[in-house]
Amino acid sequence: MENTDKIFRKNPKIDHLFGYFGDMQVPTKQETYQPTDVIEIDENGLQTILRNFYVKRPDSQSVKVFKDYLHSIAKKEFNDENIIKMPNDVQVHLSISVLKDRYHQVDVDNLAKTVLDSLKTIAFDDDCQVSSLIVDKHIMEVNSILIAITKITDERKGMQFSW
Repeated sequence: MENTDKIFRKNPKIDHLFGYFGDMQVPTKQETYQPTDVIEIDENGLQTILRNFYVKRPDSQSVKVFKDYLHSIAKKEFNDENIIKMPNDVQVHLSISVLKDRYHQVDVDNLAKTVLDSLKTIAFDDDCQVSSLIVDKHIMEVNSILIAITKITDERKGMQFSW
């Protein structure tokens, strides 16, 4: 896998900035759930098949490989001392580059879900800590991702919109 180190200039309102430029695309977790039939048995023993229930599928191999790869990158930025622990909130910005033929095939929310799930226990305890999420996907000739994470405090609000 080709990986070219780049220099990032960090906005002072961002605590952590990291990512990669290379040929690893961010996979999606769009097909994480599969339908299943559930049988309901009433007091007379009559069975009824209930629809619209789902069971979680295990992560695909591409998601596992991506998670391991992102862990290796994030561990250069985070360690046991600076992981953002609960109950602290975090703001996350994701800038995800995809190839042109994939742009309309993937949903930005599913890309974000894969990244956030991959950062659990490395950058922050759990993705429920994410109180602000800004994600963009764009077309480039190379797959890449830039991740900015800020611990939200009373003094440090991250990057905010002015309303």
